[in-house]
Amino acid sequence: MGQDERKTKETVVEQVVKSIKLGIKEGNYVPGQRLIESSLTESLKVSRGPLREAMWRLSGEGLLDIKPNYGVEVKRLTKEEALGIFDIREVNEGLAARLAAINADPASIKRLKKALELTESSHKDPDLLNFMKANDLFHDTIIEMAENQQLKDHIEQLRLPIYRLQFKNIIRGVTSQSVKQHREIFEAISQKDPKKAERAMQRHIRASANLLKKAVD
Repeated sequence: MGQDERKTKETVVEQVVKSIKLGIKEGNYVPGQRLIESSLTESLKVSRGPLREAMWRLSGEGLLDIKPNYGVEVKRLTKEEALGIFDIREVNEGLAARLAAINADPASIKRLKKALELTESSHKDPDLLNFMKANDLFHDTIIEMAENQQLKDHIEQLRLPIYRLQFKNIIRGVTSQSVKQHREIFEAISQKDPKKAERAMQRHIRASANLLKKAVD
């Protein structure tokens, strides 16, 4: 296989990975759903080789479960796995908020304010996906403001869309609380107060974890 051919295959695999991730994020593929290879090759217009390679990659990222003699399904998180993710997110996103406060400038604060306003305007939207997108934008803006690529990569790996969709009824019950906490995080970052920003973000992540634990129990 020549270099150009390998590059083309890698590009196709990346496109499949992105398509499946988007499908999970938007609820087209739900936790526990079996993914049928023939259906995906047709809908994504790819051959079996790149599709299988993409599935192995997504399995390595914790998005899919590949089961011998059964097939591939979208991964379900146990309560323990979900809470473990929250523990790590609390530390990492707290650090991101701290760095964002240190790096904050008028332009980035303006972007963060727009993201905050979007969460405030969408938290009562009947379509929960709109709030989830706004919530992602708020957190993504803070992560970008942190200006730490390694931290960004680690957080993105942990912020899987699976558990948000798996526990979407829980999320619907905390949108108002999340918006209030987002406001506290924004104010700390806009005031360039690293300690306050870190604590506010940690409280935000911890509150979601606590609610999940109570709901599942």
